[in-house]
Amino acid sequence: MNCLHCGAPVLINDVCSECGLKQEYLIKAWNTSLYYYNQGLKDAKIRNLTGAEEALKLSLRYYKANIDARNLLGLVYYETGQVVEALAQWVISSNYQPQENPALRYLKIVQGNQNKLNAYDQAAKKYNLTLHYVRQKNHDLALIQLKRVLSENPHFVKAYLVLALVYMQNGNADKAKKALQRALKIDKFNPLAQHYLTDLQKNERQYTSGVVAEPIYEDDWANEKAVEELDAPEDEEELDSEETARRKIREIIERGAAAEDINSEQNLEVGSYKEIKYGKHNVLYLIAGLTIGIAAMFFLIMPARVKRITNENQELKSAYSAELSGKNVMIASLQDSNAQLEADITALRQQMEAEAAANGGNSINDSVMTGVQAYMNGSKQDALVALGTIDLTRSDLSEATKSCIRTIVNGCPDEMAAYRSNGLTAYGAENYQEAINQLQIFCNLNPDDVEARFSLAKSYENVGNVEASNALYQDINTRFPDSEYVTTMYQ
Repeated sequence: MNCLHCGAPVLINDVCSECGLKQEYLIKAWNTSLYYYNQGLKDAKIRNLTGAEEALKLSLRYYKANIDARNLLGLVYYETGQVVEALAQWVISSNYQPQENPALRYLKIVQGNQNKLNAYDQAAKKYNLTLHYVRQKNHDLALIQLKRVLSENPHFVKAYLVLALVYMQNGNADKAKKALQRALKIDKFNPLAQHYLTDLQKNERQYTSGVVAEPIYEDDWANEKAVEELDAPEDEEELDSEETARRKIREIIERGAAAEDINSEQNLEVGSYKEIKYGKHNVLYLIAGLTIGIAAMFFLIMPARVKRITNENQELKSAYSAELSGKNVMIASLQDSNAQLEADITALRQQMEAEAAANGGNSINDSVMTGVQAYMNGSKQDALVALGTIDLTRSDLSEATKSCIRTIVNGCPDEMAAYRSNGLTAYGAENYQEAINQLQIFCNLNPDDVEARFSLAKSYENVGNVEASNALYQDINTRFPDSEYVTTMYQ
């Protein structure tokens, strides 16, 4: 024999070898759980859903793994509009018995309609907001929210009870009675609804004598005609899919398995409430909807989509063609510039070789050759360092040399900008030696930047090199007489 609680072997003294529980108590608890389950099933069959809920809760208190009691409790919750509580019970049930469990089908059916599930969730939130309004005695807003709640969840018994209370507070006994009758139609022996209805009958004169302006709402429940039809018999042929499902659930509860057919040795398979079917026209509606959707897609959506995609492709093709043409022009221009540069370098090299042969070589030509070689090797920084020792304002430089140096300088704009920026930054930080190192290269290769030359002159003056600073001041006064950097002592 195995333990009813944990499944471990039971010892000869009728005590579990694993959990230590005595089997006599477990069997008694199991039988008590079955008793309350049978009581809850009987109450559900006569639509005493409140009594069924209490009995099924007691059943689960004695044995929480009673799958049939938990599934039936979920159905009772669902029938009274408490969808969240119903889903919770079915999820717990499916965890206890993950196979051959009717709760799996219930979950699939309810969770399959995500829009309706969201509507139930919104109804619960609006119900909580209604309670807040009722506590604040803001009855008009409470009525608006309650009618929205019942529009989304027409089986919400608690919402009917609160609605009846609000009508009673407003002195509208007739509508309060109708709300209570609708609640009793769902839960036949609901004690609160019966208590409120009895109270209304005792004090009918008090409530009917009140004259309260009732706001008019456009929803179906508030419509007087719809209220009068609440007690009218319903034709299942005219019910929508949701109401048909609810009717099936009510039939399932009323057809529940008899208590006499259940004993402690059986697995308690309540097959009578397994089937939950929707309206018989759902398949036809689904096929018609799919057919209309497919036709609309092919005749309305697809042509416009194909046209839009074709236009986008044409625009993309035109953009690519224009970009390709621009790239081709740029490549041709770069090739021409490269050819011209190579020709200038070749001519300059020949000229410098001739001058070196005639003069025995000099440092300027060496610097130019070093800079040209570094630039052709792709090292722009090294090229500027080598060429930065040559001042382009020197009169002994040939035009070919100046042209070659300017060509290389024009090809290194970012590096030249870095020398200027670093030099001015160092000058502003009073790091005059670093400013000289940076600005000397920049000013030699770009002698027309008067601000940089003035900063270089100031840097020389601050480090004590008066000769160099005076030469730069005189150059500025001579070449830039209209500049704001002109120094009057050298004019």
